[in-house]
Amino acid sequence: MSIYQLLTAFLLTLYAIGFVFFGVEKVLWQTIPAVLATVAFGMVFDFLETKRWAFSPSVAISGLIIGLTAQFLEKPPTLFLIGFLAMAVKFLIKLDGGHIFNPAASGLFLGQIFFSSYPSWWAGGVHWAIFLIWIPILMYKLKRWAPIAGFILPLVALEGIGILTSSSLLFFTSVMLIEPKTSPARVKPGLLYGFAVAVMYLIFKNMLTFDSLIISLLLGNLIARLLPKFKILSI
Repeated sequence: MSIYQLLTAFLLTLYAIGFVFFGVEKVLWQTIPAVLATVAFGMVFDFLETKRWAFSPSVAISGLIIGLTAQFLEKPPTLFLIGFLAMAVKFLIKLDGGHIFNPAASGLFLGQIFFSSYPSWWAGGVHWAIFLIWIPILMYKLKRWAPIAGFILPLVALEGIGILTSSSLLFFTSVMLIEPKTSPARVKPGLLYGFAVAVMYLIFKNMLTFDSLIISLLLGNLIARLLPKFKILSI
């Protein structure tokens, strides 16, 4: 199985758990608009770039992530627009032909600005133990343990081991932080990237009205992309 297939399977597992706790109808209305938007506009933007129609699993995954993290029971049109904004950032904001910002995080951030729709991280309502299965599989398959370690270790040092029982934080760490196109692949840059996101999260979490995980991730994406320009960090 590819990493995209594994990640899709894990996200669908979280949705299945959501069906049990919140009901099928509520959860479907939470995800369908976002997935429709990311898939449709992802294909449109890709066609404008390549002049061919193609489907990428990554755009559907972005929609699934938005559905799992956006404000629970948000209005479907708002979720649809958040999905559209995620794809607009993914395809229109690039550096040297490469993506800069995590698409799902970008859509969620712009949703806060334009629609006052704040992430609820409702997927974090599942028991944290499920991540004990997912994270080892992820680290074996994707081999991006460095950003995870760089992010988690400062949090544990400053806030205690109990932070590892936060399923919201574990979801962020094991799904969004290590998104392949916007996080460093090499060990040293990955450690620095994860550490930078952790530090910004600790600074912002009691200062900003915006979701501190989302804005820290986007700034971390930007740092990871810009520093190689100054020969400081190489992705």
